[in-house]
Amino acid sequence: MMRSLMTVFTIAALLLQLTPVRAQGSDQEHLYAVLINGGRNKLTNHERYWNDCSFLYRTLSQTYRVPKRNITVLMSDGGDPEEDMLKADARGFASSSTDLDGDGWQDVDYPATEQALAFVFLNLSKKLTTDDHLFVFIVDHGGSKDRENNSYIWLWNDQQLSDRHLALLLNQFDIGSFNILMGQCYSGGFMDDLVREGRIMTTACSGSEQSWTSPDKPYDEFVYHWTCAINGADETGQPIDADTDGDGEVSMAEAFEYARSHDRVNETPQYASEPEALGAKWTFRRPADIRTEHMGIRADRSAPVDTWSLSGVRMNSAKRGVYIQRQGDKTRKVIR
Repeated sequence: MMRSLMTVFTIAALLLQLTPVRAQGSDQEHLYAVLINGGRNKLTNHERYWNDCSFLYRTLSQTYRVPKRNITVLMSDGGDPEEDMLKADARGFASSSTDLDGDGWQDVDYPATEQALAFVFLNLSKKLTTDDHLFVFIVDHGGSKDRENNSYIWLWNDQQLSDRHLALLLNQFDIGSFNILMGQCYSGGFMDDLVREGRIMTTACSGSEQSWTSPDKPYDEFVYHWTCAINGADETGQPIDADTDGDGEVSMAEAFEYARSHDRVNETPQYASEPEALGAKWTFRRPADIRTEHMGIRADRSAPVDTWSLSGVRMNSAKRGVYIQRQGDKTRKVIR
């Protein structure tokens, strides 16, 4: 009898010890990601785009233990074995691997086409709830019709996806929060269509600029540093510390600041969070800690948004930033 009681108490104690682990895991269960590399076509689908997606995929699945079933990857021609990628040395072509983390399993789910993208977002919008959070990453070629706010991304087979079309795809969701990272040229031109309540958005450049590759690595410069920041290490495992407030986590505001300050090429990274506190607290470890109802966010997600924060304009040579903070018609610039 005594042994039975001791066994019961021992099991109960173990369950109590395991409770925090289950709670942390449940947060990751509610975090989803969509990684997109359109590439445009075989001649323009640079190997660095695959590298960007692979580094970020490994960061999500290995560093943050996001379940792989929660990560959807749309990559150029999908699983087609034909050559679809220009090698980093520009001396030939290769078929981009569908294994992003080297474990021998296929990680690419769909080709990066307009039809596949609409299918993925529609299905996710039906599945995800206000308890869930979605991270969207796009690295690709981009274009602009006015070099300001009318931008688009190139999908596979020379398809174009406009900023307004992407906004329609994302607006069908009713979830806890969005976190959007864009690395393509003219990506800042998506800001006016995508930034709204409950969203964080980061772009490699403004709506009038091109984005650039790293001068010494086969990655895109801004998104590489951004991924290093949240990973806590570069692609070789060399430690990176972007946790400026010392709380043990890298928020989206901290990741932006690290990538912005380490960006060495001629581009102007942009950042917006609505509300501002969302990006300052949102991390990949604890996205569920940011409950939108606790942030004072309006229930009506269709209402127009008139508050932006930290939309950074950096002067490369001086390593300084101009942060645009806007409340309605009032605009204030803060130089750092």
